[in-house]
Amino acid sequence: MQEQTYAFDDLDQLYETTDKLPQVERHEVYAHHEGEDVWEEIPYRDSLWTDDLRATGVVSSSKDFYNIIQYGDILETICDAIDRHQDSYDLGVTGTISLSPTAHKMSAKIGFTGDTTVYAADDDPIELGLQIQSGHSGFHAVKYDVGGMRQVCSNGMMAFDGRLHFEQTHSEPFQPSLAYNAVDSVVESPEIVENRIEEAQNQTFLNQDEALLVLLEKGLGEYLEQPVPDLLNSLHDEINDKDSPTLWETYNAATRALTHYSKDVPDYELDTGFEKAATLLENGYSKLPNANKLGKETVEDRADQFIEEQDETETYWNGEEESLRELMAEHQTRA
Repeated sequence: MQEQTYAFDDLDQLYETTDKLPQVERHEVYAHHEGEDVWEEIPYRDSLWTDDLRATGVVSSSKDFYNIIQYGDILETICDAIDRHQDSYDLGVTGTISLSPTAHKMSAKIGFTGDTTVYAADDDPIELGLQIQSGHSGFHAVKYDVGGMRQVCSNGMMAFDGRLHFEQTHSEPFQPSLAYNAVDSVVESPEIVENRIEEAQNQTFLNQDEALLVLLEKGLGEYLEQPVPDLLNSLHDEINDKDSPTLWETYNAATRALTHYSKDVPDYELDTGFEKAATLLENGYSKLPNANKLGKETVEDRADQFIEEQDETETYWNGEEESLRELMAEHQTRA
């Protein structure tokens, strides 16, 4: 069984797609003693099954701890929220919905054309939209993030401002208000996003090696077949000056690599990579990270790995240790 992907090009198609998504119901869970061939029901757990007979998760049988939230309900509410704005805004809708083979994870990317477009530069438009994630395994919340798509290179992007993130757990019934808040934020957020981009364009790392090291230490390489070459190619395509790559350029290099160099990574897993990249533009407190501090801490942490593990640490590239020494010396000079 493979990942399922649904594409849509307007709001009507998105409405139609919500009806195609599997419905999930609770059923019993049994323990089996193989030696005695004895079966016994586990009363405090339920299994979750799709209407096409896929076992998609095992969760608490108590609704105080787990409520089923149907993917179709989430996305139909998003449709209703978009429809509410149609008279006031030009909101063309396009995107995809991806389900894992057992339907235990769902990822939806909904892009808006028209009035929500922002600009990193005059020739660099970004169409805002929503990234939605949910699951039925018992571990996944319902998440809504305002993100965007750079039109110049079709880079996938995740939210990079905590004020544009909405989330609920399965310990409470579906909260339609969060879906409405998420769509409202797309309409209302262009100024917030443009300000964050401008701030990120004014912060720089010491050089390309430091930017590369930051991306590798954030774990972006695990989604790429050739982490260092792929990230270097992306940095080469994005940065204007190897001696002062900006936070914005480095972030775009990360999303370029994830979009164009990841192979055989399903969308619902690649989303985690975009979330890691987004930490370059959001420090967890709705603020932009300080590039100098981030670079310095990354260099020091990486140097500590070599000191503590000695010969056991594998270098990311030939000459990395020399690069670390030069970066540490430069940070000491600037302190």
